[in-house]
Amino acid sequence: MPATPTPRAVAEEFFARMEDERRETVGELFADDAVITLPDARFEGPDAASEFLAHLAPRYEWAAKEFDRWLETETAVVSIGTLYGVDNDGEAFEGVRYVDVYEVEDGRIQRVDIWNDLAVDGVV
Repeated sequence: MPATPTPRAVAEEFFARMEDERRETVGELFADDAVITLPDARFEGPDAASEFLAHLAPRYEWAAKEFDRWLETETAVVSIGTLYGVDNDGEAFEGVRYVDVYEVEDGRIQRVDIWNDLAVDGVV
């Protein structure tokens, strides 16, 4: 039986899928009763991931993360760094600070709280 992935490994897989053609598969990483929070939205339950993706669609054409540091326990991981990418108006952005807090149980995301400076930096 394969080992259960660490919270950091699950978060890194989430980030990897968000940056490529697997973006629509991120829901596979979430528990059925998952909760996703952002400063302006909250998504819960089996459709949380797809609702989250729909919420992000009007914000930017693409975005990626530059990791600064990770803080990890047995059941949670915090990722801190900056976002960069292109917004839906075609304007490039970079250096947008973010903090993501993931709670992971049995290799699946139970909760993720996402904060970033997109509004502060004029991206949204």
